[in-house]
Amino acid sequence: MSNLSTSVSLVEQIRAGDRQALARLYDAYAGMVYGVVLKMIRNEELAQEIVQDVFLRVWQNIDKYDEAKARISTWIINIARNRTIDEIRSKSFKNQQENQSLDVSVNEGEQGGTTEMKVDAIGLKSVINRLRADQKQLLELVYFGGYTHEEAAKELSIPLGTVKTRVRSSILELRKILKVE
Repeated sequence: MSNLSTSVSLVEQIRAGDRQALARLYDAYAGMVYGVVLKMIRNEELAQEIVQDVFLRVWQNIDKYDEAKARISTWIINIARNRTIDEIRSKSFKNQQENQSLDVSVNEGEQGGTTEMKVDAIGLKSVINRLRADQKQLLELVYFGGYTHEEAAKELSIPLGTVKTRVRSSILELRKILKVE
């Protein structure tokens, strides 16, 4: 059974209320989700909470998933990104970041390698490294840094339309790379 048909089958089972199917989906994608969230938020405990919340949202909103529009992994990652961005923008997160001690900040810097390792463990980093520098930079801002397209445009001092076009072409390039492998 192919990966795609397995995912579709899991989706159907989850829609039917099968909690074991959700557990299998979690086992298949939780590591990938954790890597993306941790890269954005740089707090292991909070990243774990967000991963749990993401799969709760998957369970609650599975009827909104449309197989014709995206793979289940893409849908889950979008939920994770949006949930993480919401957390980053929350007042409590901003206050927590401002109130951190110097020791915690230093330790987080050391954990950066851990995050890179986890993202690399799912093979994502090696695939993204094949992109041109401008494509890689944009994807890192938008998908891992939690930037909106507007924020990325301001950060890079380029027009919003250019950001959207480059993100789209970067994703298309990633698809080509992944099809070859």
